[in-house]
Amino acid sequence: MYPYNFKKGQRIQTDARGVAVDRSFLAHIHIPAADAVAASSTGIHDAMPLSSTEQTVITGITNPAWPRNIRIDGNVSGINGVVKITGTNFAGEAITEDITASGTTAVDGNLAFKTITQIKLPIQNHTPAKQSETIQVTHGCSSPGNLSVVVTATTLLGAESPVTVTVPVTADMDTAAEVAAEVVAALNSDEDINSVFIATVTGAGADTITLTTKDYVANDATLSISFTVGSTGVTVGTSTDGTTGVPADTLSVGWGDKFGLPYLLYADELVILKLFNKAVDSGTITSDAVDIEKNIFDPNGSPDGAKDIDLYIII
Repeated sequence: MYPYNFKKGQRIQTDARGVAVDRSFLAHIHIPAADAVAASSTGIHDAMPLSSTEQTVITGITNPAWPRNIRIDGNVSGINGVVKITGTNFAGEAITEDITASGTTAVDGNLAFKTITQIKLPIQNHTPAKQSETIQVTHGCSSPGNLSVVVTATTLLGAESPVTVTVPVTADMDTAAEVAAEVVAALNSDEDINSVFIATVTGAGADTITLTTKDYVANDATLSISFTVGSTGVTVGTSTDGTTGVPADTLSVGWGDKFGLPYLLYADELVILKLFNKAVDSGTITSDAVDIEKNIFDPNGSPDGAKDIDLYIII
């Protein structure tokens, strides 16, 4: 049987002779627990690095199980660009929403998206940089022995910091450049060091050791290089800060706590009963008689994929 179209109305009799009114119905919207998953900053797309130009992302997008509002989240303070979301509403109509980022604070949109077809990212607010540290070898080896090279980086190396690398040197490594090259090779061969840094020989005399992070990372103020030279005759300068580390700006996209409704409502009072996990919920209904994507339910309870939602609406 074809569904009754409540919008066309059906007159029913009243107790006042000659007066008829439209018939109304009670709609029951059931959102299964499996579709009422927890809010997520990465549910739609994992963190995406920003660049010096705007980018349009159309791949790697996951749509919410039920129409939800959009959430964006940055990785560092100072990100304040506008993310433009394009997709469809509950009725399959194309919609867009601009959401302004606020650093590491998650920002929620107000429209319920059924699908997301495009994410337009803003330009970066910070220029990323790889952190570096240098130390100069000032004299070569005059007596065979072992150098102990210690790299400290409390944040970047974590529990492994400080890392000590033993570097055997021989008397024929009598120039600072030869010792520097041997130390660089040993540092790059160390599993812990190499997981974070790449060591190179720099400087006009090829006698300066530079440790540079492999990735764009937040600056680790504890980064330093030190030597214990023993009786080898090797001498070194002091550990010196190079480039300050600056992580790449990233933005992720997910969904918030608001659920879309498949009705155009001219008053929130038309929703006469709201249940979360089969108990009365004091959540908020936002109604709009023109744009279906603005009709949403924001439960007071916290969706977690284990609790269903039921709404009873007069239509």
